[in-house]
Amino acid sequence: MLSLSDSTKKSADLYAKANDAFFDDDYDEALNLFTELVNLEPENAEFLLKRCQVHQKMNHLECALQDAEKALKLLKQGSRSLLARAHLQTGITLHRLGRFHEAQKHLEQSKELNPNEKTLVTWLRKNTEKLPKKVEEEIKTEINTPAPVASAKAAARHEWFQNDNFITIEVFIKKVKPEDVTLDFFENSLSLTVKLTNGSHYSLELEPLAHKILPKESTYQILSTKIEIKLKKEMPGIMWGALESEDDQGFKMNTATASSSKTKDWNKLTREIEDEKPEGEQALNALFQQIYRDADPDTKRAMMKSFIESNGTCLSTNWAEVGSKKTEIKPPEGMIAKKFDE
Repeated sequence: MLSLSDSTKKSADLYAKANDAFFDDDYDEALNLFTELVNLEPENAEFLLKRCQVHQKMNHLECALQDAEKALKLLKQGSRSLLARAHLQTGITLHRLGRFHEAQKHLEQSKELNPNEKTLVTWLRKNTEKLPKKVEEEIKTEINTPAPVASAKAAARHEWFQNDNFITIEVFIKKVKPEDVTLDFFENSLSLTVKLTNGSHYSLELEPLAHKILPKESTYQILSTKIEIKLKKEMPGIMWGALESEDDQGFKMNTATASSSKTKDWNKLTREIEDEKPEGEQALNALFQQIYRDADPDTKRAMMKSFIESNGTCLSTNWAEVGSKKTEIKPPEGMIAKKFDE
């Protein structure tokens, strides 16, 4: 039987791993870990709200609503800030289920409890835009619109990469018609909905984005095998450490950071191997390009994650090693790593 201190340590370790999996877009792993946490501490509203967000990402909206409503019951006498979050997550889930009037009540309650709640302004705006419809249309939508289900998750996946000016997100869905795509850009978030051929819907809600974007300069195009989304960075040259985050600091790649600190778009590098025989640092870069070009998805993820998190001072191809922890900055001997604003 675990002692109190052992149990607390286990929960803390699981929580850290679950958050890492969530921010790495490994939602299956995040769901398993947060479920384990909920089983360990079923009265912990924080764990329920985290799992609710995972369910939202996976389009398990009924499960998300159950977690949010249970958290609300547990928090009736609890912290105002946590209760505000519970109302916010309930409102978000109800909005995505098409139950806009109910969603509005929870979003307004969240605002009353904590007007500064992150992403609240965005969701209030999005939900308010849905309210002017006729009541009978609202009721019909709530009854007849099928909630996205787990099978929709299998129909699409998304990946992202970046350069100095843009974040590029690729959502892999084949043969999408333009009229079946709804995509809204906001300063701190992105909302994508795609009507699939089987009648269900694929939804991608990114909020808060790790950094601000310029909505008017962000674009997307529909290709035969994917939807390519380009988010224009508000601050060019700042490399994002994650796609979604509430506390990502970002960093600027420059020669003062380390000798290998040129900003690289690894997806682009696969198309830039030159025919001539390179030498020195050029030969090393060419080797990295070839490794990335021929690598499997986990190796590519490991290379990108380690390079970004280490400010260009480390490059690992072992996802098992770097996937569960942050890669440390290791500048060359005689150099000191500094953040871009120091």
